[in-house]
Amino acid sequence: MKIWCLFSIDNAYDQPENNLVAFWLNKPSCVDIAGILRLNQDDKRDRDNAGKIWRGLVIRIGETDYRLEEIKEGVGR
Repeated sequence: MKIWCLFSIDNAYDQPENNLVAFWLNKPSCVDIAGILRLNQDDKRDRDNAGKIWRGLVIRIGETDYRLEEIKEGVGR
């Protein structure tokens, strides 16, 4: 089974690559991602950032990088 994971990496020297923020059984919507990250749906930049993450880009919000990745459940990278 595959799951969709939202990962974060803080802009600090000692951060692991896979800080799990949330996961879904099906690909989340941009609205789902924006909700988890508490982005403002009325703000164009926040909407654009949620869309970019949804498309698989790594996006920095504040001092944290976020990425969405489909992974096989129970298998490491």
